[in-house]
Amino acid sequence: MIFEVGTAPLVRLMSLTTCNTGRKRPLALMYACAAFSVAREIALSSPSEPVYNDAHPAASRAEQLAEQLRRVIGSLVREVRSGAHTPSSAQSETLGFIDRHGPASITDMAVHRHVKHQSMRLVIAQLERQRLVTRAPDPDDARKQLIELTGQGREALERSRQQRSDWLARQIKEKTTAAQLQTLEAAVKVLEQLLSADQDH
Repeated sequence: MIFEVGTAPLVRLMSLTTCNTGRKRPLALMYACAAFSVAREIALSSPSEPVYNDAHPAASRAEQLAEQLRRVIGSLVREVRSGAHTPSSAQSETLGFIDRHGPASITDMAVHRHVKHQSMRLVIAQLERQRLVTRAPDPDDARKQLIELTGQGREALERSRQQRSDWLARQIKEKTTAAQLQTLEAAVKVLEQLLSADQDH
């Protein structure tokens, strides 16, 4: 069923990929929002209320919801990448890392991505051959080099993100009702609150 409530809610959802400063928001945030709505609809459509631990009802409910969200979000992320024909790879993940964290050394990227230095070096070499990244001197240590995105690399990353956003937008338009869209918008605020609390720590 296609909702008929105008484009404002959809624009609101898609705007979550950036903040007012232009800083990129994880695309997973949008996936999480959609999954949150799916999880809620599943719960509401259940013929009976879920049974929680009487001694710690809030904790038990949070744990069950967390597991449901983890499962649904994981499935949705894979579905979006498959549907948009933008499968995850070491190269795409590396481009995304540099975009989020800024120029970094091969050593730092290997540590943060939990891979061997040699593996990271090979990925960077592949990206360099495609002219998606380049090397620049480290302003804090002339002996080191930092890996940064080229204009071509940034464009490739944006194209990939836009493909996923477009695919997800189509699914939202085709598969949510006006009421579900409102639930989704409310979920966005909750998830932003969770992300904000995590970043504060």
